[in-house]
Amino acid sequence: MSSDTGKPPSGSGRTVEVARENLRNNKNEEIEGTFCHALFEDRVFDEALLVPLIADIECVLGQDAVSPEDRRLAHWVMLGTLRCLFSHFDANDLYKIENLDAEVYGRWSGDYFERFRALMSG
Repeated sequence: MSSDTGKPPSGSGRTVEVARENLRNNKNEEIEGTFCHALFEDRVFDEALLVPLIADIECVLGQDAVSPEDRRLAHWVMLGTLRCLFSHFDANDLYKIENLDAEVYGRWSGDYFERFRALMSG
């Protein structure tokens, strides 16, 4: 774990401030170039944006003292992602992720989902 002094966790190249700002940008799904914008607005599961987003969530939640605001922010991003996946598989929901094929879903269910689950329960 890192301290909450803004230094990156060991092995990470991002500071907590940079990671937190990326989470804030993702929460504002109108900001293009973010994972949440791609998923919520464009209906595209962009793994190239998801991987660093997960690293940012790990950075923010890996602080010694995580603020309630940081926890809510990280959980909002993760829950929004989960809602999109649930909606995609709901036969009664019109929302569909355009590029969620078996290969992408396999990586989601085999890796990304488990990382989300660990972060949400930690």
